[in-house]
Amino acid sequence: MMKKVEFVALAVGAIAAICAAIFLDSGLQFLLCEVLVLFLMAQMWNLAAGYAGQISFGPQMFVGLGGYALYMISNNTTIPVWVVMALVPIVVGLLAIPLGMVVFHLKHAYFAIGTWVAAEIAFQFVIKTPSLGGSSGLVLRPGGEMVEGYPEKTVVAVALFASVALIVALRMFLRSRLGLAVLAVRDNETGAEATGINVRRLHLALYTLTGAGIATAAALYYSTTLFLTPLDAFQAKWAVELMFIVVVGGLGTLTGPAIGVALFIGLREFMTANGYSGDQYWIIMGVLAIAVLLLLPQGIWPALTTFYTRMTRGNTQ
Repeated sequence: MMKKVEFVALAVGAIAAICAAIFLDSGLQFLLCEVLVLFLMAQMWNLAAGYAGQISFGPQMFVGLGGYALYMISNNTTIPVWVVMALVPIVVGLLAIPLGMVVFHLKHAYFAIGTWVAAEIAFQFVIKTPSLGGSSGLVLRPGGEMVEGYPEKTVVAVALFASVALIVALRMFLRSRLGLAVLAVRDNETGAEATGINVRRLHLALYTLTGAGIATAAALYYSTTLFLTPLDAFQAKWAVELMFIVVVGGLGTLTGPAIGVALFIGLREFMTANGYSGDQYWIIMGVLAIAVLLLLPQGIWPALTTFYTRMTRGNTQ
C-alpha cells in the first residue's frame, strides 16, 4: 500500500523531472544524467548485495548487455528508441535467467568471482563478434539514421523520475511479505528455508530483476553518449564504482547510495575544476574508502542515523 508521502514524492519527482528537462543547460543535464544513472545502478546493486546478500563483482555484465541491446535493436530495426528502451529490461532479464541458474551453483566468494568471470566471457564474445562491432564498438543510428536533437533532455527527465519512483517502489517492496522474505534470507538463509521460503527461486528472481534494472540504466546512459565500445561497457570500473558508492554510503540502506553518488561525483568535479588528474582522484577515493571502512564500517548514512539517535536520546533525558 502506497503511503501519502510516497504519492507526494512521485508528484514532486514528476515536476522536478519536467523542470530539469526545460530549464537546465545541456552540459548540466548530461552531468545529471550520469549522476542519476549511477544512482539507479547503485540501488539495484544494493538491493542484490545489501538486502539479498548477493555480492557480485560482475554488474558490468548487465551494463554491457543493456547498452548493446539498445544499440543492436535500434540500429537494425525501425522500432523507436524509446520503445526499444522499454524492451531492454525484458531482453536482458530473459538472458539473466539461465545465467543466474548457472552462477547460483556457486556460493559466497565463488559467486562473486563467478559473476566477474561471466562478465569477462561476455566481453571477449563481443570483441570477437564483427556483427556487434568488435573492439571498435557501435554508433547509435536508430533505423540507420543519425540521432537528432539533444537526447539528454529526455533522458534526464526519465532518469530523475525513475530515481524517485525506484525509491518509492523499494520502500513498498521492503514492507511487503516478499521484501520481508528477502531480509530473512539475507539474515539466515537456512532458517528462512526452514520456514518454507524457496531461497533459490527468490535469489534467481532478484538476480534477474536487478540485472534488468542495471541494464535499463545503462541503456539510458548510452543513449546520451551515442557511442558504445565493449572496453567501456564491460569494464570492471562499473563494479568498482557501484561498490564504492554503496559501501561508503551505507550498504543495505536506501539513502546510502545517494550519499555515495554525491561523494563520488562531487569530489571528482571539485578535483577536476582545480586541475587534479584522474589518477590523483582515484588515490583520494581509495583513501576515502579505506577511511570509511575503518572508522565507519557500516557506511556514512548508518553512522549519521546512529549519531542522530544518540543525540536525540541524550536531549530527552
